Amino acid sequence: MKICYIGDGESVHNHFMIDWFVKNGHDVAFLTDTPVEGIHCPVHQVAPKERNGAWRHWRASRRVKKFIKQWKPDIVHAHNVTGYGYWGALSGFHPFVLTAWGSDLMIEIHRNALVREMVRYSLRKADFITADAKSLSEIAADLARNNADVRELQWGVRLKEFDRELDPQVCANYRQDAQYVFVSNRRLRPIYNIDVIVRAFARALPQMRGSRLIVIGDDEMSDDMRRLAEHVCAAEFITFTGWLDRKDMIDALLSSDCYISVPSSDSTPVSLLEAFAARLPVVVTDLPAMHEWVMQGDNGMIVRPNHEAQLTQAMIRAFKNPKACKQWGQTNRKVVEERGNRNQEMKKLLGWYQEAIENRKTKR
Repeated sequence: MKICYIGDGESVHNHFMIDWFVKNGHDVAFLTDTPVEGIHCPVHQVAPKERNGAWRHWRASRRVKKFIKQWKPDIVHAHNVTGYGYWGALSGFHPFVLTAWGSDLMIEIHRNALVREMVRYSLRKADFITADAKSLSEIAADLARNNADVRELQWGVRLKEFDRELDPQVCANYRQDAQYVFVSNRRLRPIYNIDVIVRAFARALPQMRGSRLIVIGDDEMSDDMRRLAEHVCAAEFITFTGWLDRKDMIDALLSSDCYISVPSSDSTPVSLLEAFAARLPVVVTDLPAMHEWVMQGDNGMIVRPNHEAQLTQAMIRAFKNPKACKQWGQTNRKVVEERGNRNQEMKKLLGWYQEAIENRKTKR
């Protein structure tokens, strides 16, 4: 099968999907406007990212259309409804698959009327739409308003990556003799509220002697977060790792005791499924998508967005109840094995591709 993907070359999520299809013998091409490293397929830069605005998207769609005409894929799949979704929709090619990522439908559509109309247009052009949460699927269906075919699909995780033996020295390097370790691996951007995690951890410290917080990631707020840790007198108990490659990130998760993610808006993050695969209990934000994975007090804790006091109490509860948290982590592993296995999810997507291609042939 010849598959043309359109999306952000810097996103590891796109890498995951492309690599799976390449390794399973499919011919893949990737169209983007960002630098790309580590993707094992031909990459084509179709629009300089520094040129912003609707005109850039129109020009990109023309180049996408030209590439498709020459390469003749069996199917085109765009990731993220805003921007990359426009390119695929405006190309006029079918079968066209569109994946919603969360922020595109939960945040971007509120920017202005033009964005909302472009989103609706792109959704209506898709032969089917995928989303990783029921709540996101409902938003997509409501925006399309034409009996859109919206299907739930997880990015999933490679479970075997989390089942290897962890080097004791590597584990010790992350834990630094801590009795209990919390970990966050969301990007250091305002939407992920890393500052709330740092402040809540500092407030909880007097009741959590021997605890440590590991903050994985690097982005626009990196320096601010380090200064905040100093300001709240918690810097010596917080490890800022910066950006980690995949193996090191998994090592950090496997070395930890509890995962924390408290963004203001989210769908189903891969990082949550990775925490599940690492058998970690979780503390997450009270968002619709989170309720599809986390039951309060059964496999984790749910706190209100930006509620520092609630997060502080959740951390203290996790610290003081390690046996219960360990059981929650075992539950989470079973959940991700059933609902977040990447191999199973990609096989499901392959079946959908084949179905869409056959349906298109029938309509001709």
